[in-house]
Amino acid sequence: MECAFCSETALKFEKFYEDKNFIAIYNLRPVVKGHCLIIPKRHIESMLELNDSERKDFISFSNKAIFIALKYANTNDFDLLLQKGENAGQSIKHLHFHIMPRKRNDNLAVNKKEFFQSFAEKENTVKTLTQSEMTAIVSELKNLSEKHRVQINEL
Repeated sequence: MECAFCSETALKFEKFYEDKNFIAIYNLRPVVKGHCLIIPKRHIESMLELNDSERKDFISFSNKAIFIALKYANTNDFDLLLQKGENAGQSIKHLHFHIMPRKRNDNLAVNKKEFFQSFAEKENTVKTLTQSEMTAIVSELKNLSEKHRVQINEL
């Protein structure tokens, strides 16, 4: 079975930003507005497998993807979440980081114990976006990327 994050066809509607090592996609089942994923283009399961080029690029790329997600969600607050392994809740065996823009009174708890519970519950029960919903959101994210290109390039 092919990895869902390795398939260009599967990601073509979700992808809104990329560089040579990483892509940023909008989550098919967003837990909060702006819930995006950072994914290495190379199939690896752990951040311990990142090569030198990917490690050097990761922070810069993450800053750019987070900037775009926060602009889209109209907030400055976020969680960055990595789940590695089945016991940690990883459902796709390809390294990915969740960007979750946060706002007061959103549907995720602030208390970390409750946060992980609510995230795990919502991640599996939130409605999957339709292709037209995803297309509209990704279009808006791409427009924000272009609108703020100068700021993003400085990150």
